[in-house]
Amino acid sequence: MSIATDMLGSAEYATLQRLVRAESGNLPHRGCNAMANTPDEAIAERFAAFGEAALLDVPDPRLAADRFIALAFGVALDRLGSANATADTRVRPLVVEGVRTCLRACRPR
Repeated sequence: MSIATDMLGSAEYATLQRLVRAESGNLPHRGCNAMANTPDEAIAERFAAFGEAALLDVPDPRLAADRFIALAFGVALDRLGSANATADTRVRPLVVEGVRTCLRACRPR
């Protein structure tokens, strides 16, 4: 939950994303998404570890991480924004249900 409200949902992270998008034309590698591997790479690594331990079925850990972030945090952040996310009682149920949905999709067969 804290990754959704403290990092992904922070005003600082949103500002950094806007800055990177605004300056992407000035970056040496045009078309490069400088934010593509942060912070979701850590989540992908966890999915890979869960897959290796046969706790989840994750043939593509990066795809699983992207799906997890979209389901667990995307709706809450898109609908409610980042301001006071930890104080907003509507955030937790959205995040919890997103996590449940993702885990059901990745359960071992």
